[in-house]
Parts: sequence; C-alpha cells; structure tokens
Amino acid sequence: MAFSNDTKNEILEYCNRDLPNDDWYESTFDFIKDEDLKDRIIREFKSVRFAYKLYEGISAEDENLVFQIRNQILAYASIYEAVIENVLLTYYSNSPEYNDLIHHIVPVRVSIPNNKTETLEKLLSHNGEKITPYTFKRKTKEKSQIRFDDKCDTAYKIGLIPPIEKPNGEIVDLCEEIKEIYSFRNGIHLIAEQRKGIEYELELSKKAYRRMNPFIERIKNKLIRDGKYSLK
Repeated sequence: MAFSNDTKNEILEYCNRDLPNDDWYESTFDFIKDEDLKDRIIREFKSVRFAYKLYEGISAEDENLVFQIRNQILAYASIYEAVIENVLLTYYSNSPEYNDLIHHIVPVRVSIPNNKTETLEKLLSHNGEKITPYTFKRKTKEKSQIRFDDKCDTAYKIGLIPPIEKPNGEIVDLCEEIKEIYSFRNGIHLIAEQRKGIEYELELSKKAYRRMNPFIERIKNKLIRDGKYSLK
C-alpha cells in the first residue's frame, strides 16, 4: 500500500527543501550544448540529490546505507564522465591534446610483391625465424579504446581540471580524484560486512559530491579564458 497523501507530501517537502531550483541546474550546466545530454545530466543530478535526502531522512543503516552510498558513486561518476567527454569533443576537438587522445601508433604489415619475397626472406631473418616487415601508422582509435583515465589526463593537459588549493594550503589533485571515483564504480565491493571498505566508499561518495562544484567552476573558467563560453 502506498503512503498516504499527507505522508508523501511530508517526504517530498523534506527531500526538496534544501535542493536547488530548476534555474540553478540549467545555469550550472548551460555550457553543455547538446540539449538531450544536458537534460540527462540534470535529471541524474536531481535524482541523486533527492535520493540522498530521502535516505538521510530515514537515517538509513546497514545494507540500505550501503546501497545509497554506492548509487551516489555511480551517479556522480557518470556525470563526470559525460561532462568531460562532451566538453573535450565540443570545445577542444581541434586541439593537439585531443588529437593525441583519439589517435595511436599501430604496426601495419607491409605488403611485399611475390617476386621480392624470397630475397627479403633471406635477408630478413633472425635466429632462423622469419621476420615480417611492418611500418607504423597513426590511426584513429575505436571509441571503446579510449579510456576514461586518458580523457581525464587530456582535460588536465588542456587546463580544464587543474588542482584545487584549499584555504589551508592543501593541494587537491582534482584529476586523480575524479579518476579514482570513476574507477571505483567498477570495483564496488559486494560484501556489506567489509566495514573498512564501506567506510572508504562513504568517504568517496562524499568526495564525489564535494568535488562537483569546483569541477564545473574550473571547466567554465577555462572556457571563458579561451573565449568559448560566457556567463549569462
């Protein structure tokens, strides 16, 4: 049986009370030119914040707390990935850094005419083994070959995600932290009793949320400096 209307309204009021309005989300992600992607990112951000408030409201414990923590990591990792990939493609696809990201050097076998094969086989030998001639060519990578770590490194080289300096002088490597958040989503522990792992996941989920604003700010600042974006 569903909650009563009074209970539902109380829950909705609690979950939405401290969350930003729609204008904030639109303004925050206005540098995403792909409208469908921007809408998807905003909906993901809204839902993960709403879910956090809901689980906070019921003082989630044990497996419910673990579920909430892990879904926070998954959601924020997806947002980081979508933003970085889109910004690189939209604004910096002509940069040398992006060009290096999407290309690699691969060996390509050289086709030898049959009448020269025998001579070459006599010349190109090593310890009795046949040596086949190859050349090296620069080729475009398949999309699946481009790792998220490499996208982050490219964004760092371009200047999109520089380190954060805290008020106490501590330097936070934003690029490495985002890579950590993303990589952890594929290695989430399934055993809730591993207390040490859960505590680590909790801290990582908090970090994933706390880093989002400086992440967005740094991207916007770089786009402004490069004349690719202006505040509205």
